[in-house]
Amino acid sequence: MRTISGAVFIAIIIGSILLHPFVYAGVTVVVIVWAMLEYYDIVIKDRVHAGKFIGVLSGVALFTAGFFYAQGMVTGDVFLFFIPLLVILFIGHLYSADHYSFRAIAYTLTGVIYIALPFALCNGIVFPSADGRFLNPDDRYVPDILLGFFILLWTNDTFAYLTGMIFGRHRLFERISPKKSWEGFFGGFICTVSFSLLIAKLFPIMPFYHWMAVAVITVVLGVYGDLIESLLKRSMKIKDSGRFLPGHGGILDRFDSVLLAAPIVFFYLELFVF
Repeated sequence: MRTISGAVFIAIIIGSILLHPFVYAGVTVVVIVWAMLEYYDIVIKDRVHAGKFIGVLSGVALFTAGFFYAQGMVTGDVFLFFIPLLVILFIGHLYSADHYSFRAIAYTLTGVIYIALPFALCNGIVFPSADGRFLNPDDRYVPDILLGFFILLWTNDTFAYLTGMIFGRHRLFERISPKKSWEGFFGGFICTVSFSLLIAKLFPIMPFYHWMAVAVITVVLGVYGDLIESLLKRSMKIKDSGRFLPGHGGILDRFDSVLLAAPIVFFYLELFVF
């Protein structure tokens, strides 16, 4: 069941990226909403009632604004609408009887920054700048890099798990994640960086050395992303963020590696590729 559910999940993500920009956007919005709701349900265990509605609304609005801005369909002024939302969030908690109101504000904002912002930045990966080195200005939607990024993430997850299971002896970060090992990390690292050469052949949109750099970022920041979500769950004394997929935990568990890796991949591409 774990293998089947995982395969279906991967097929949905790949299909949404390949089919059409609005299919990609629709599936991503569902992921953002689901992941943010899981996050807000987790922090309730800290006796804090974060603003679910305004948090999720802000997260979806941030992704949507980024989606249209990356295509050049709207100007940067669209992001000004987040100022009233921020003010409403602060003022709204003045009328709350909750003794942890300021912590609730912090948790609400963290949900937007931690989950929605990385997905919003993915828009800059699928809609590269029209004055980039390799992009045809008439071809606005370029799914290759984002698809390759996800494939590299899954490659690292798979081979880190396998090599860790077989050879794992030395704990990577035992205080946070007792099962992760240095052997698993280096197994995932070597396999993912090697596999990036094949990705460069499949998606020749940029030279192989850029794909190798993306692979290194994906592995290192992906592991940190996993550890940070483990830190969140451990601090709240839970095992999984939810029950999204049989054997896979919640949807936040499935995308924890993306949340740190995607912003740095975007940063790298903007600095050295686009």
